[in-house]
Amino acid sequence: MFRVVVCIAGLLLCGIGLAAEPTGKHLLLGTWSVDVAKIQQPNPPRSVTLTLEESGADAYHMAVTIEAPDGSRIKSEGTFKPDGSAVKVGGNQDFDVVSMTMPSERMLVMASAFMGHPASTRVWSLSDDGKQMVETAIRYLPDGTPYQRVITWTRK
Repeated sequence: MFRVVVCIAGLLLCGIGLAAEPTGKHLLLGTWSVDVAKIQQPNPPRSVTLTLEESGADAYHMAVTIEAPDGSRIKSEGTFKPDGSAVKVGGNQDFDVVSMTMPSERMLVMASAFMGHPASTRVWSLSDDGKQMVETAIRYLPDGTPYQRVITWTRK
């Protein structure tokens, strides 16, 4: 019986020793792009790029650039602390205020509002291989019915 307990304790300690250590940097940092061929909407954009970078002490800057079918570009960006506080963002037609948190090194969660009304919730999570980021966007129809859209981003 003692040997079984020692063996189990050894396996548990071994597992703890092999667990990945936090890197200290958020794993979604970098530049990401969407495969626009997979966007199911009329007149999809030519390209969509998201950049997430550190911006001073405990702050991050996110910029999303959309190239429209006619070649014009829209850039939405803002700097935030991942503490859930609301910050204004510019250049976006869907929201003008966001609240961001980073519950782990592999996730980013955003709640947004537009002109004082709730707009959407978005969750970005890193794939196991670190090459893709999956965004789940939760929005609402005019009658309040929620719907979700899943977008896969590839690291550039």
